Amino acid sequence: MKRLRRNSTQLFIILSGFLVLGCSGIQHGKDLVFKQVDRGQLKADAAMAYRAGDFSEAGDYYKKALIHNQDDAIVAYNLACCYALQGDAVNAGLFVTYAFANGFRRVDVFEGDKDFDYVRDDPEFQKATADIQQRMKSIGKKGYVAALSLLPYRIRFPENYDASKSYPLLVGMHGMGGNADGFVAQYDKLDNPQIIYVTPEAPYPLSINVGSQWHTRAWAPINVGKKATLAGDVLVGDYIMKAIKAISNEHKISDVYLMGFSQGATYAYTIGLQNPDMIKGVIGFSGYLMDMDGDKSILTMQDIENAKKLRIFIAHGIGDAAVEVETARELKSMFEEHGYDLTYKEFEGRHNLKADVFNEAVAWMQL
Repeated sequence: MKRLRRNSTQLFIILSGFLVLGCSGIQHGKDLVFKQVDRGQLKADAAMAYRAGDFSEAGDYYKKALIHNQDDAIVAYNLACCYALQGDAVNAGLFVTYAFANGFRRVDVFEGDKDFDYVRDDPEFQKATADIQQRMKSIGKKGYVAALSLLPYRIRFPENYDASKSYPLLVGMHGMGGNADGFVAQYDKLDNPQIIYVTPEAPYPLSINVGSQWHTRAWAPINVGKKATLAGDVLVGDYIMKAIKAISNEHKISDVYLMGFSQGATYAYTIGLQNPDMIKGVIGFSGYLMDMDGDKSILTMQDIENAKKLRIFIAHGIGDAAVEVETARELKSMFEEHGYDLTYKEFEGRHNLKADVFNEAVAWMQL
């Protein structure tokens, strides 16, 4: 499965799967009351309605999600698509302009998106398109350079932690749209964990591409070109290995495992496969393997051949709409063909890290 979905419908679906819980303030008299809103569920419901062809209902869900985070450029873009598919050129132009104003930068996606074919000839929409093109021209081109920077991680210890004892280290890599704070809290799902759990934070805020969207991060910037993408992938591996070294210098560590969710799993697989002498195993939740076609990836078939002592645990929800379960089944077959020590688990659920399966994976680490 490709790291970057190339068409707008696929981008629409995978980004709608992120589970971000937001809060909205509602004034009642003198007291400020906060109402919890599950924006992730709103976006999942919108995606389901979109796939069913009910663009009015999908748009209603996206409007609710946008109200509770007005910086979310992806939601604004998807809302524009829903209006366009209903032939509403005015609102389609309004919200696609809003998306670009809030950081959406995929001009190639917008210009090739068939959802907008219903309104492209409308004068109002043509004006919005011209304004977007002028905005993109005005801000010029973006470039990237590798530079040193302090990158963070979060760390959790067993409740009865004993500094004189050695513990397994689990390094958790969150998915696209997550962050270290949210992913380290997954430790609370474990029953009396006897591991040290560390969550590095992806280096790229999604505002690089699609608006601030609260505190959300990605392991790779989108649409920056092959050279910058490959350089960034190398830097991610360096970051993770340096974090492992720093933690191992400060605490007694036995075995080291990587765990990744979704996009994080892609990088966990790659880093583990390229460092089998330092990483004992990889746990991949709802993930996929980096492409290995020519010069488009830092992962090679030789890496897979060289890392057969690496233990692998694959877990995937049967109802996952962001990364289909068939992807996990293909991964299972590939690792089995190469003779890996593989544990494979499908579970009833969608694109998430299920508590009981997480506990099972941590127990597997300590076998």
